[in-house]
Amino acid sequence: MNKDIRNQHGALSWAELNTNNPQAAADFYSKVFGWTSEQNPMPDGSGTYTCFTNKEGEKVAGAMTCEKSPIQWSVYVTVDDVDAAVRACTEAGGEVLMEAFDCPEVGRIAYLKDPEGASFVVITYLKRCRKLTRLVSLRGTSLLFVHR
Repeated sequence: MNKDIRNQHGALSWAELNTNNPQAAADFYSKVFGWTSEQNPMPDGSGTYTCFTNKEGEKVAGAMTCEKSPIQWSVYVTVDDVDAAVRACTEAGGEVLMEAFDCPEVGRIAYLKDPEGASFVVITYLKRCRKLTRLVSLRGTSLLFVHR
């Protein structure tokens, strides 16, 4: 990612892995992509969040353990208006998995599913969010890096 497109409508802006073993995942993706990893304590003290960094030093994804979710990657798509994206999703035959909510210091987020069953997350980052700096808890079950 030489050009930061995270704030452009429709851009894939973050990826997050839910896994039972973040260290094994870190080892695997290090071998496959050359990613390095850093584990950080979750703000609520419930465990750690692993952040993956590519060879260029850019933070590209995260991993965490969440027993309420299946083992899978979640993709975050930047949108200009989360509520409009939710409406467009349902009008196009998609489904809302988690209603839109405001995440302090991050932005507005909703979890959606397309008509074929693929889930994804839409997000509108706060205007002041620009650079990855620290972790923020999302309802105690998921984390995002805050862009400043």
